[in-house]
Amino acid sequence: MLTHGTIWIVQTIQMLEADRRLSRSLIWQRQRDYFLQNGMTAWQADVVPHAISCSPLLARKYSEIAIAYLRDCLAAGWLDPTEPIYIIELGAGSGRLAYHFLYHFFNQVEDLPIKLILTDFAPSILDAWQQNRYLQEWVEAGVLEFALFDAKLTETQNFASLPTRTKNPIILLANYFFDSIPHDSFVIEDGLLCENLLTLYGVESQDSALFWENLTLAYEAIPTNRPIYPEPRYEQILDEYEHYFPDITFSFPTVGLDCLRFWEQISNGRLLLLSADRGYSLAESVIGQEAPLLNLHGSFSMMVNYHAIGRFFTLNNGLTLQTPHYQNHLQIGAYMFGANEFPETEVAFDRAVVQNDPNDFISLCEVTDFAKMDLPQLLSVLRMSAWDAELFKACYELFAEQVALASPAWFGDVVMGLDEIEGQYLPIGENDTLAEMIGRIRAIIA
Repeated sequence: MLTHGTIWIVQTIQMLEADRRLSRSLIWQRQRDYFLQNGMTAWQADVVPHAISCSPLLARKYSEIAIAYLRDCLAAGWLDPTEPIYIIELGAGSGRLAYHFLYHFFNQVEDLPIKLILTDFAPSILDAWQQNRYLQEWVEAGVLEFALFDAKLTETQNFASLPTRTKNPIILLANYFFDSIPHDSFVIEDGLLCENLLTLYGVESQDSALFWENLTLAYEAIPTNRPIYPEPRYEQILDEYEHYFPDITFSFPTVGLDCLRFWEQISNGRLLLLSADRGYSLAESVIGQEAPLLNLHGSFSMMVNYHAIGRFFTLNNGLTLQTPHYQNHLQIGAYMFGANEFPETEVAFDRAVVQNDPNDFISLCEVTDFAKMDLPQLLSVLRMSAWDAELFKACYELFAEQVALASPAWFGDVVMGLDEIEGQYLPIGENDTLAEMIGRIRAIIA
């Protein structure tokens, strides 16, 4: 029951749908409606989290892995230097991941015909990119393009410059993407695969906040007839789960795999996927999962079963690179079609992610008392973050105080750091004080 002044409004909880396959639930349309209505505002208002998934540190690591992958492709004779090498970001949202990626990547491959395409399904997001003068600099340089791409409608996609089959391998970037497109849910009970069907209870309301706050998900495991999917590789993954796992509940990234099949065809089976999201990638992490729940942030997201995505690549004679340890914040992985050995890529992934996991840096920052740091220590942390503007803003007051107290011997490092922060930062129209902060620090050392 809600009250507005002296008017009482009774909101009745009711059954909204019953026994639906999760990927066909109405929740996915409500989620689409949210992004269609809010567009870039979802990121400008910091409702949809993106600071970690779009960080310069993660972008720099992606750049290192992508460059190693291109070296492997060159060694295999896969690269045609007269044809574009397409890098596609799926569900690019704020655009910040791609902007950071280009900052670290492009000057190392300037002699290659790189074409990066930002995609999203919401037209208003593309409009925001078109109006962003920082992105337009890359457009005018002939490096960057924008395109509508809907993971649910892959058969009807049309790209202005992208051929139906590319001559060169494709690199996909997909952070916070698979968690926001339809999944299915399954249960193994007494060694038998069952589909976990969803019943929704809630308030039938066009008010997005009211709808999500009152929503309850109830699952029921129902024995299912096989095959469930027309794609044999999906069925093979489900067979493996049924035979090798104990009684478990797990999600299955149905539309995500459909999307990967689409890009597999366009790339002629030569593809690198770089992806990070909340989820689980180790076989032992599949055990103990609960039925899919909604993580609310304006709309919602779900944990991603990267173990199943990895099996999809491996079953296609591809290569899956994941960490041997559990990753607390983001599951970060590299997945390749076309061969099962990529020596340079494997070394780069081990160095960038396994040995120097961005999750470790995030965890250390969570328990670090920045107030006890002097200027050299603050510079060290910012350098380790790849000069992350969000981290700089979080410790700005302390940083300014320490700069004012520091020896001029440190000013050169400060200027270099400010240049790095400013040079790779993409304003997206939010109420942003970064330029003012940087200006104040420059004034202190002038």
